[in-house]
Amino acid sequence: MIKIFKSQWNLRLGIFDFRRFHWESLFLIYLILFPSCSEENLPEDYLAVVNDRMLTKRTVNFLVDSLYLNEASIEQIIQSWIEMELLTQAALSEGFEAKDEYAVRSDLNSRRLLATQYLKEKLKEVNLTVSKEEIEDYFFKHKNEFVLNYDVYKVNQVIVKNLSKAIDLRNTTLAQLDFSKSIKVTFRPEEIVGERYGIYLKEFDEMPYELANVIQTLLPGEITYPIDLGNGEYLVTQLISKYNKGDEPAIEFVKELIEERIIFERQRKYYQDLITKLAQEADIKIRELK
Repeated sequence: MIKIFKSQWNLRLGIFDFRRFHWESLFLIYLILFPSCSEENLPEDYLAVVNDRMLTKRTVNFLVDSLYLNEASIEQIIQSWIEMELLTQAALSEGFEAKDEYAVRSDLNSRRLLATQYLKEKLKEVNLTVSKEEIEDYFFKHKNEFVLNYDVYKVNQVIVKNLSKAIDLRNTTLAQLDFSKSIKVTFRPEEIVGERYGIYLKEFDEMPYELANVIQTLLPGEITYPIDLGNGEYLVTQLISKYNKGDEPAIEFVKELIEERIIFERQRKYYQDLITKLAQEADIKIRELK
């Protein structure tokens, strides 16, 4: 006898509960399911069977990241799949598949899924490595596209647990002229919560309110007083450089954006070339619309 999660069984007149599982994933599962064996020959990893259709753990793991699956989510997947199968099999038994609307949509969805998967595999042939020269060339050709519409700050930051040492860090850094070395000289490793260098902060979006007010008054090289983050942790920030609204940013600031653009253009060209090639090899007829 196939086990059904009776404690959670709630058909709700055929309305699926998809709040915990995306409907597209369920549709994909449905597409690749295969007829089941007799009960005594069921595979060890089967999760549920509804008449002649079977859902296996392998199928679920293939379509959903197993890192995010727990017992409750698996039960929800099984529950939703059973509901979908009951309604689908009832529709098929009543000849619903013969209706034009269903046939057209089913065929279109299946072919769209296949086309998407094919293109995804073909795009793996696109070179994703972007050279320094390509980035520089793109930057100089498109400088006007990177004008800032907000202030940006390039900074060094450290979060520490010792307030008195955090205050002393300003003097140490002025003497050492190196923020990272000053941190190593001033703090023990266990007093450092986190540190990062050469990062970009955009106006008020990525910084505490207190820092947003202070950083506007700093000169390059200057260091803020410690900002209390709570839980005995204090943030110290050194301003490296500032880019004002309307300025052209340094190439380092837009490097990742340029890489994304170049790769996207490669993929777009690859797609266009692929479609052109396939179209030349195919027999295409388009009826003239009146």
